[in-house]
Amino acid sequence: MILILFIAAALIAQSDSDSLQDSLRFQKPKPEPISAPANLSGVNSVSSDFAPYVSAGGDKLYFSSNRNSDQEDFFVSEFDNNRWQPPFPLGAPINTDANEGSMAISTDGNLIVFTGCGRKESYGSCDLYFSERIAGGWSEPKNLGRHVNNKLWDGHPSISSDGKWLYFSSERYGGFGGRDIWRSQNIKGTWQRPENLGYPINNARDQASPFIHPDGVTLYFASSGHAGLGMMDIYKSEMDSLGKWSEPVNIGPPVNTPGSDYFFSIPAKGDIIYFSSDRKGGFGGFDIYWLPLSEALRPRVVATLSGNVKDKETGQPLEAEITVELIETGEVLATPKTNPETGEFFIVLPAGQTYGISVSAEGYVFSSERYDIPVEKGYQELKMDFLLQKVQIGESIEIKNIFFDFNSDSLRPESEPELKRAVKLLTDYPNLKIEIRGHADSIGTEEYNVALSKRRSMAVLRWLVDHGIAAARLTAVGFGSSLPAAENTTEEGRQKNRRTEFHIIGK
Repeated sequence: MILILFIAAALIAQSDSDSLQDSLRFQKPKPEPISAPANLSGVNSVSSDFAPYVSAGGDKLYFSSNRNSDQEDFFVSEFDNNRWQPPFPLGAPINTDANEGSMAISTDGNLIVFTGCGRKESYGSCDLYFSERIAGGWSEPKNLGRHVNNKLWDGHPSISSDGKWLYFSSERYGGFGGRDIWRSQNIKGTWQRPENLGYPINNARDQASPFIHPDGVTLYFASSGHAGLGMMDIYKSEMDSLGKWSEPVNIGPPVNTPGSDYFFSIPAKGDIIYFSSDRKGGFGGFDIYWLPLSEALRPRVVATLSGNVKDKETGQPLEAEITVELIETGEVLATPKTNPETGEFFIVLPAGQTYGISVSAEGYVFSSERYDIPVEKGYQELKMDFLLQKVQIGESIEIKNIFFDFNSDSLRPESEPELKRAVKLLTDYPNLKIEIRGHADSIGTEEYNVALSKRRSMAVLRWLVDHGIAAARLTAVGFGSSLPAAENTTEEGRQKNRRTEFHIIGK
């Protein structure tokens, strides 16, 4: 049985003169205004194709279809060579002889949560399952458990970009009506008992297919109970700093119609919406459409950071953990992992904050960077490869996120997360000895710069000693401006030269 609410009768009425669909076949959507939603004709089939979920980077489109059998399976279309490629089945172990409905994939691409129906380990008619990326594919799916699933129906998942929240629709008791939107928090790897999003999101009618944008605060969802245009309409709501949701706004035509319009997804850039609809003119049943979003309906500005983590010497990809922190407070926002086979990573950073990004892998010294993401710059796509060094004598490691005030040797509070990582490194390798090297730019006399850089390296040494590292393992040296990392002719270069390094002198 198809996992779609209020499915209308299928219409197979594709016209040979439909030049709009012909011109868009396989083409990647562009955000120029068009008169009507465009059918993804290179992806859709004469069967129902629904529940699209676009990757945060906008280069992979996952969806459900019964094109190959009476059962629903997941398919993937990849954007390559300037076009959407023909879809292929996601395959085992996620696709089975049972129905696999809507799905969500984490921002880093390493976790899938999906709706599975009729499985022997289910608590209800349909439950939520998860699978993790492993070498060679995906792990055997597991039920999310009785905290998340109930004896009725659960489905339509969406995962927040920080991996901390799972949004979904459910028929469980304690809601406002038929199907409500709920969310479960991930605490130390365990999904907690869900909480109802409450009013004004939920009401006495059905709420379905929630999609939380990678900005973490903009929610799109479908409802039959907010005085919409048809059977199911798509709405937008934003969460404020206190966790309260704004009054839902109907995103209106041409997305919403008198029929059923739901199951939708928006990439991190926020400029395009993909959705399912049974409107006239499709190939059959439900089809997947796309449409540029107006500025008023877009989510908040974010930046994306992507790249690879590699061994500095061999260039081989590494399986690593990435820590995303707020520089100002040290709060850990997310801990995504790289692809275990390729070392690739993908992170979303909401604009308006300064972030510290730290990368670590077993047997290697951590590496850090700092990113300032201003709102006024709009959407940005940042690229960065992290080259990690093995823990061995003679290696020098630049410690990026240690901060001093101008002309001062006092450590600023936002340096603590980086210093704590240094403590962990020295604790994990109890025989490691390091020389703390302070460097300065060329402004001022060299005598003064040597003295200032020495005082700063001593400040780092004292902090490490105060936090349990034996002083005998540490040496502090000031090099002034004698070993520049960049030219001192620009402010950017001088900033790079004002740095702290750890040089491994014993192991």
